[in-house]
Amino acid sequence: FKRRLNNCYTVDKGQKIKLEVELTNPDLPVKWMKNGQVIKPSAKQPFYIILFAIKILFMCTAEPPVTIEKPLEDQQVFVGDKVELEVEVSEEGAQVIWYMSNFMFLLKFKYSTLTSVYTNDPIYFSVRMKDGVELTREETFKYRFKKDGKKHILIINEATKEDIGRYSVQTNGGECEADLAIEDKKLEVLQGIADLTVKAAEQAVFKCEVSDEKVTGKWLKNGVEIRPSKRITMTHKGRIHKLIIDDVRPEDEADYTFVPDGYALSLSAKLNFLEVKIEYVPLKEPPKIHLDCSGGTPVNTIVVVAGNKLRFDVPITGEPAPTVAWFKENIVSF
Repeated sequence: FKRRLNNCYTVDKGQKIKLEVELTNPDLPVKWMKNGQVIKPSAKQPFYIILFAIKILFMCTAEPPVTIEKPLEDQQVFVGDKVELEVEVSEEGAQVIWYMSNFMFLLKFKYSTLTSVYTNDPIYFSVRMKDGVELTREETFKYRFKKDGKKHILIINEATKEDIGRYSVQTNGGECEADLAIEDKKLEVLQGIADLTVKAAEQAVFKCEVSDEKVTGKWLKNGVEIRPSKRITMTHKGRIHKLIIDDVRPEDEADYTFVPDGYALSLSAKLNFLEVKIEYVPLKEPPKIHLDCSGGTPVNTIVVVAGNKLRFDVPITGEPAPTVAWFKENIVSF
């Protein structure tokens, strides 16, 4: 050994510890042991053993150190955004390890300089973990690695609040880290809802436009969610949301609200029902006596025998109904 292990190491529980030796001959095989037992890296072993073994791998490699030329940069994004954490190292094809908040984040690793103490065969690591927990099949599709020459990129397809944390990259010759901050996406209202005044049997259309075309939402009437029906339909095309009410009725008069899903935001407007009242106004007509008074032979003369009952029928029209007075020899009789 050119440099041996220290006699004693002190570390707080849960923290990372780095044990390092230096050999005079880098080609010699190396065994790492714990309490006299050889450490055999395995995904089934406790997480700290896997992490410990990978660090050993970096320490025992005979290859020249790979340094960090362009470190990670802090990023601040919104929920649902695509995130690309990029680091550039000194050598193409170099192996790097990604960590999140001091835990191995995601790793697909192959290295032939660390050999099995039993079979002398190369040991291959294929570990996909986050915070020490193996990722599910769905989660592994969310996180991707990309290599472009000296650049190494960790891609998060749709960021969530769970991805907030400190990310770090380690090579056998350097390490860098950066913080990822994720905020709730802010929704802008491009067009609000306007109040409507409609008549019976007409169509009422409430329309609003928001900045994110992926945003869904619900419509409320006086605070109660509206369900589609034959008269009521709701549409969502791009950034525009519509509430359509056909054949408007008096009971449709209310306060209507659109609430985007996932946002503390609401848009409201009022539907006013305009009732048309039809009032009957009678046609005015001047009074008219329907008697033939054109002259000549008096056709309206009535002959009656003395002592008999006399009845005069005189047709009179007019609107409003005229007041009638009877005369005898120019004297009002009644």
